[in-house]
Amino acid sequence: MLADEYGSVPLKLKSSKSPDEVPLPGTPVAQIYEQITKDMKEAEGLVRTITDYGYNTRITKTAVQGILARVYLTMAGAPLNDVSKYAEARKYADSVIQSGVHKLNADFKQVYINHVKEIFDIGEGIWEVEFKGANKSEIQEGGMIGSYNGIACGNIDTGYGYDYVHATAKLYNAYGPGDLRRDWTVAPFRFVTTGQTVVRTAWTADQVYERSNGKWRREYETLLPRDQSYTGTNWPLLRYADVLLMFAEADNQINNGPSDLAYKAINMVRRRGYGKDVATPDATVDAAPALSKQDFQELIIGERLRELAFEGIRKHDLVRWGIYPSTMQASVREYQSNMPAALRDPAIAQAQRITERSVLFPIPNSELAVNPNIQQNPGW
Repeated sequence: MLADEYGSVPLKLKSSKSPDEVPLPGTPVAQIYEQITKDMKEAEGLVRTITDYGYNTRITKTAVQGILARVYLTMAGAPLNDVSKYAEARKYADSVIQSGVHKLNADFKQVYINHVKEIFDIGEGIWEVEFKGANKSEIQEGGMIGSYNGIACGNIDTGYGYDYVHATAKLYNAYGPGDLRRDWTVAPFRFVTTGQTVVRTAWTADQVYERSNGKWRREYETLLPRDQSYTGTNWPLLRYADVLLMFAEADNQINNGPSDLAYKAINMVRRRGYGKDVATPDATVDAAPALSKQDFQELIIGERLRELAFEGIRKHDLVRWGIYPSTMQASVREYQSNMPAALRDPAIAQAQRITERSVLFPIPNSELAVNPNIQQNPGW
């Protein structure tokens, strides 16, 4: 993550022996990834399987394999653009698929209800950050998933939501007719509180930008009474649907177009999104046949938006595809044309800041002050 967000950071492989040691300079990104893959391949043979635990908050064999697939896709894209790594990405995604221990939850919304109810689903959920309770006990492990990024609500009993994360029209309109993921991902309602009365109130058809992230709904919490801010809702780091989409993307790149296996992987995700049996072909929702390499890649870009929205991976994807600044500048134009006036100015100001320098974060001044051998990232 440091290399992904900051680029050339110091790669420290030995402990310090003296306070007089010279601080390390930034290490080339390619060398950092060489060490990452070396470490992870070693870890693959040292960790247990997810079935040994029955829960998914420890690092397990398929978690290592799935994250390795993500790392290799990163290496295949920007900034390294080492396309030979697509083969490794496909290999490790396929290792997860062939393990036989993971499967898609038949119901898309149940994935997130399970997070809120603190139920471990080791079929879909390969690796999660575990939160527990409402920060009231001696061991404080509560998080803010579902409150900070939840549906607008001013009542604790119903489930307080700060409404800090909104949808865009691009996301809302990305879902096709009948795609059940849309109205679970983008909440079609908010809670209006008057005194002690809370009313679930539907948004109108033209109120899209006002809508909240709806994935983690506090009404499903089992620990009562609810806390205003803290929840025990888990955060997904890696889901099986992501692995299927990574396999399809890598396969398409290797074969200069999608194989039957790539189609099978992406169609499983699509069928689940429409409430269909994931194993049964369905021409009404399956990807169009005989797509070119570029058209299939565009389908992958859209499918990852629809499936993984609000799960913290979109920027990473846009960066490795080399389209992060251009996508955000296109968003500026969209906001200027269609966003409600009350929301427009701050959204435009944020998106306009995303230029080529924004692909990497700036090295913090506190780091530069103590390490004269590290260089600031371009443009900062």
